[in-house]
Amino acid sequence: MKRVWPLFTLLFFHCAVANAQNDPKPILPGSTFNETEAKRLLEPGTCTINGVVKKLKKRPDNTYLGIEITLFPCTAYFNEWYELQKKNKKGKTFAVMSPEAYSYRILAKAADKDGTFSFRNLKPGKYYLQTMVRQQRMKKMLNQVGESDTYTFNVMGQTLSHYREPIYEEFKLFYETNDLEKAFVEITKEGEVATVKL
Repeated sequence: MKRVWPLFTLLFFHCAVANAQNDPKPILPGSTFNETEAKRLLEPGTCTINGVVKKLKKRPDNTYLGIEITLFPCTAYFNEWYELQKKNKKGKTFAVMSPEAYSYRILAKAADKDGTFSFRNLKPGKYYLQTMVRQQRMKKMLNQVGESDTYTFNVMGQTLSHYREPIYEEFKLFYETNDLEKAFVEITKEGEVATVKL
């Protein structure tokens, strides 16, 4: 686990600058980022968050060794950003964090293929955890490989009806997705050990 201080100039989500009129526009929280509050929340403590990345039941062979998990302290600035993010679904805007606010986070990596991770030496408080999970998925599909003709005849051998039905062959489509998994964790007292699933 490593602490990351204000050395980065990244936005919370790496997004292209909107050029077209219909492209979503980046919006920042209206409040000013309070560096003192963020520093205080990330001071060393005696609490621990133990977590695991959930796997798809159908694809138990997915491995999450080395996957990176990000922890943010829930400052007033962060909470405002999170509320703005809910409007992203409308496609008109997307919420971003200032580079300084984004730099106040802690990173950890999963220690094994099951995606177990830990954040140690935390103070009591509320935290937001997120990770991007690449998962192998499988979907059953149907592919039309031909057609069959069906006829009905009368006693004279004349055709009464004719219809054509498609012939399908089932196949498995394997693909990968990148899914954002997130959770809030609240620690209420020193020495507490909290658990979470992403």
